Amino acid sequence: MQTTTTIAKQIHTGDDLDFEFLKKTGIEYIEKLGSDLWTDYNAHDPGVTILEMLAYAITDLSQRINMPIQDLVATEENNLKNMHEQFLSAIHILPSKPITALDYRKLFLYIPGVKNAWIAARETQVFVNCDEHPASLSYTPFEETEITHDPFILKGLNTILLDLEDEVEEPDQVINTVKKIYHQNRNLCEDLVEVSVIETHPIAICAYIDLHPTADEEYVLALIYQAIDAYFSPTVDFYSLKQMLDKGYTTDQIFEGPTPLPEKENTPVKGGFIDSKELAAADLRREVRLSDIVQLIMKIEGVHIIKDISISNCDGSTGENQWNICITPWHKPIRCDKSTFNFTKGILPIGVNEEKVAHYQEQLQEEERAKKQEHSIEDIPFPKGTYSAPDSYTTFQNDFPDTYGISTIGLPGKATVTREAKANQLKAYLLFFDQVLANYFKHLSKAKALLSIDDTLKAMYLDAAIFSEEEKVAAKQMYFSQPVTDLADRDSILQTPATYEQELIAIMGDVKGVGTGEEVFYKKRNELLDHLLSRFAERFSEYTFLMKMLYGDNTVSNDEILSAKLHFLQDYEVLSRERGVGSNYCCPEVSTTDTGIWDTVNVSGVQKRIARLLGIKNYRRRDLTTAFLEVYEEKDTDNLKEYRWRIKNDTGVLLSSSKHYHHLNQAYEELFLAYYLAQQQENFEFKKTAGGDKTYFNLINPEVTDSTDEDRIVARRIAFTETEEASIEARDALIELIKEISVDEGMYMIEHILLRPDRYHLDQFETEEPLAPDAPATLFMPVCIDADCTACSPIDPYSYRVTILFPGWTRRFRNKDFRQFAEQLIREELPAHVMAKICWIGQPAKLVADEANDMLNIQERYKAFLEAISCTNTITAKKDIENYRSTLNDLITQINTVHTIYQSGRLHDCDNEETETKGNKIILGRTNIGNL
Repeated sequence: MQTTTTIAKQIHTGDDLDFEFLKKTGIEYIEKLGSDLWTDYNAHDPGVTILEMLAYAITDLSQRINMPIQDLVATEENNLKNMHEQFLSAIHILPSKPITALDYRKLFLYIPGVKNAWIAARETQVFVNCDEHPASLSYTPFEETEITHDPFILKGLNTILLDLEDEVEEPDQVINTVKKIYHQNRNLCEDLVEVSVIETHPIAICAYIDLHPTADEEYVLALIYQAIDAYFSPTVDFYSLKQMLDKGYTTDQIFEGPTPLPEKENTPVKGGFIDSKELAAADLRREVRLSDIVQLIMKIEGVHIIKDISISNCDGSTGENQWNICITPWHKPIRCDKSTFNFTKGILPIGVNEEKVAHYQEQLQEEERAKKQEHSIEDIPFPKGTYSAPDSYTTFQNDFPDTYGISTIGLPGKATVTREAKANQLKAYLLFFDQVLANYFKHLSKAKALLSIDDTLKAMYLDAAIFSEEEKVAAKQMYFSQPVTDLADRDSILQTPATYEQELIAIMGDVKGVGTGEEVFYKKRNELLDHLLSRFAERFSEYTFLMKMLYGDNTVSNDEILSAKLHFLQDYEVLSRERGVGSNYCCPEVSTTDTGIWDTVNVSGVQKRIARLLGIKNYRRRDLTTAFLEVYEEKDTDNLKEYRWRIKNDTGVLLSSSKHYHHLNQAYEELFLAYYLAQQQENFEFKKTAGGDKTYFNLINPEVTDSTDEDRIVARRIAFTETEEASIEARDALIELIKEISVDEGMYMIEHILLRPDRYHLDQFETEEPLAPDAPATLFMPVCIDADCTACSPIDPYSYRVTILFPGWTRRFRNKDFRQFAEQLIREELPAHVMAKICWIGQPAKLVADEANDMLNIQERYKAFLEAISCTNTITAKKDIENYRSTLNDLITQINTVHTIYQSGRLHDCDNEETETKGNKIILGRTNIGNL
């Protein structure tokens, strides 16, 4: 029989809590190391006494280590608030945006006024004309030709059908709310075509029913109406968290799919949880069975027997089977006003008061409404933990017998100098063990900081009042210490009592952030962040390797890696919840995260996730070609083309290159180095002019220590100021600007389904007659198809396709290895059915003419298109259609002309391999041939 290898979940032996085990193990070590000199291990021996005290102290430490995690990370004040900041509760991490049709139905049911909802694919045909070259597309059929291509159906288009509550007075208001909710939760590469109230299929029911003598015939009839209506159109119930748990659902099952967060919703929502099984069963009926209605009526209290019953369509037809009536697809059966119910009690016919029946119906409906409103959306209670000050430490020397003279009682007054010296010697010897234990206790108290995702963590490591603010910010510690404070006459055994605490921290790690202390910080911090990432089954190993390859193993790469991991974890609630959702292009004023369509975080969920996995700090949809960074050409007296760069804003040039560059790549590299260095105040050097009356500053590279080396000064601020304070203000303004522009790193993700032409007719607002769509062929995206109607690729250019555009000039985005990594990552992260076209395009502003800059043209046309397609610009006139079509045509034209920029390579002599330098090779699909 084959055995299965497993990893035990519980590997803790508990030996660290066993005093006898610790003592026994300690004696074994003593025997091994010093048995030649030490042979008495009985309890009276001082060495054994010391061992016992240490073993007891270790059990105290172990006891605290084994405390529940909620106790270890608990805080003395604002405990519950801090716990929610440290961890994600069930309602924040388990739900997701809707993916399946059932998810959307669940989401819409939370909207007041919606009784039930369905979402279905909307078939839109597109016809192909192969007679033209290139082939053209249209919503209307072309004239028949000898060679034809079958029309294709646009995929990803949806229609929503609503069953509204009876009390809804303004259906349009509910429909508009559903549209807004859909667009906030729209799946990537999908779109909404229509929202409508579901049509009805009237059914006539005629029944002759005998009641019990004591039955209230009006109440019985109201119950019959309620039962039949629920059968025709089932009601979906809402449950409390406790009820869902009682039904046997686990926590992850309860919160699976969309669960609204009331505090984040801009529209009112119903409360409680929906049973997915019940929702799936509450589907539209395809048929109505007479036997089902008989069973429903017989279950009602007061009904004795059904003497006769029949069902038919409202027009009197029954079809082929009088026991079953087939319902028109996507219609809801309802009771026809021709339905009749006659009652008897024994042999006496009973009349019914319709007003009383209506009164009972209203009572029953009110009970149903109250039942839905009695629940709320609850979160799993969060364990608060109990704060226990895990770093509190009392020296174990105070527990020694008084005869040792090292406790707070001290030595007798008549003790000799020799006796005092021996006591102090023992105290000093034991202080080493005391300090190790105290440091362990302190380190344990930092668990909540070490496991946090606070990007200001460095400053949290140091206790207040020891160092200046600058030293706190620069500190990079991963091991911690605390002084032993309750040791009797402690200062008498210390060589330098005044610097005791500073020396302890210096031992734990260099507080200035250099040398081995910094290396330990990066290593340990990365290990802890990797642990947190692994809890979500995420990894950054390839990204880490790539960053070290690009920047080297230095502070630049280490800071970038930590920053990427921290931002990813900080945004994980959004990244996991919105992973498959598209941007809210329609009705952005109700976006739950941001407003508008430009300079906004209102982008697709996968775009946010890709940006964080690539270490892109700013994923906002914004201008990616800005005038802040500028690389430009100039010619000196030697008439040779040279390159320089500068950083500027509306007030003028803030920083410019200190030298010129013969190659564009060199200018780029220096610009990106300056961008990184300019984010840190210590990299600026203030100077006086020759006359001493003006001040300016240089940006220096701290890794170049030789002041005469031309590489030390990376950039200069040419403009002089009257005082150094004014230069400091200019420096701070520059730092803020640098942090804002993010070196133009970003991306556009354009969904092709949103680029489909409209289905309007230009003259439709001038006539009441329905007109066929007249979108010209130029509005359709081009297709790759031959004259014989043979497609060289999937002919549909819209369904489940995206174009992803990156600025191709930034330091990382120019690197072919980073591009390869990014393209692979994108294809892994996109839904499997979505195909991406990825391009690295454009140039920095002013390096080429504006009309030749692909990225500049894309961002202008993309912004105009989004403004035109937004619901805020409702199409009500011919000019609105013309404006929309103009922006769409401009964007499609530009998308079709973009091409990836490659770094230039050089062909080398095959007979002389030494001339081929690394990084300048010609690589198929990754480089182009440069100019001589």
